[in-house]
Amino acid sequence: MPKKIQIAYSLHTLNAISTVLAVVVMALCLWLRYEWDFKHYVYELEAQQVLWTGPYILIAASSLTMATSILGSWATVIEDFQLISLFALASAMSIVLGMAGLAYTLNHGIFHSDLTPWLEERFWVLFHEMDYNERSARILRIIQEDMECCGPSDWKDYQTFNKVLPDECRSPVTGNIAGGSCAEEFALWMEPRTGWLSGIALLLVVIQMGSIFISLWLRKLILLERSKDNRPYRLVVESAKHVQNPFSSQTCDSKSNNSLKGR
Repeated sequence: MPKKIQIAYSLHTLNAISTVLAVVVMALCLWLRYEWDFKHYVYELEAQQVLWTGPYILIAASSLTMATSILGSWATVIEDFQLISLFALASAMSIVLGMAGLAYTLNHGIFHSDLTPWLEERFWVLFHEMDYNERSARILRIIQEDMECCGPSDWKDYQTFNKVLPDECRSPVTGNIAGGSCAEEFALWMEPRTGWLSGIALLLVVIQMGSIFISLWLRKLILLERSKDNRPYRLVVESAKHVQNPFSSQTCDSKSNNSLKGR
C-alpha cells in the first residue's frame, strides 16, 4: 500500500527530527545547569528553584521524547498497532512535560516575566547586607561589573542610602556611571539563553503533535489492512453457515415427508 508506506516514512522523518531537537534541548539545559559563570550566579543569588526548575523539566521531557522516538520507529517498522498506540500516549505525555517546562522557563527567564521583580527583590537584600556581609558585597560587585549595572534600581540607590558608590559601577574605559538596573540587566542577559531554549522546545512540541496525528493515521490504515486480510475468520463463519443450512433443509424435508405419510 503506497499510502501507508509514505505515512510510515513521514513518521520516521518526524521521529528523527524530534530526536535531534530533543538532544539540542537537553544540551542547552545541561549547559545552563553546569556553565561555570551562570552556575556561580545562581548559587550566589540562591536562585536554584527559579532558574533551574524549567531546564530540569525540559531535560525530563527531552529524555522521554528520545525514548518515544525510538519506540515509534520500531513500532512503524513492525507495524504493531498496539505499540503505535503506546507511542502516541507517550508522545502526549512528553508534550505535556515540554509545555510545562517551556512555560516555566519563559515565566522565569526573560525580561517581561516574574524573573525581573524577583531579581530586584533579591538585589535589594544583597544591597542592604553588603555593609556587614562580605559574601553579599562580593556577589553584588561581581554582577555590577559583569552586567555593567549599578544598584538594584539604578545608581541613585547608593545616594539615597548614603553608601559609597563602588568602582564596579563605573566603566573601566570611560569612567562613566552605569545607569542600568542590575535586576533588569541580569534579566536581559538571561533572555537570549532561555528564549532560544524555549523556542526550540516549542518547535519540538509542535513536531510531536504532528507525530501523534500521523501515528494514529498509520494505526488506522494498519487496522483496515488487517481487517481486509482476515480471511480465516470469514471462511469459518461462512462454513458454519453452510453447515447449518443442510440441517435446516433436512428438517424441512422430514417434516414434509411426515405430513405426506399422515395423509
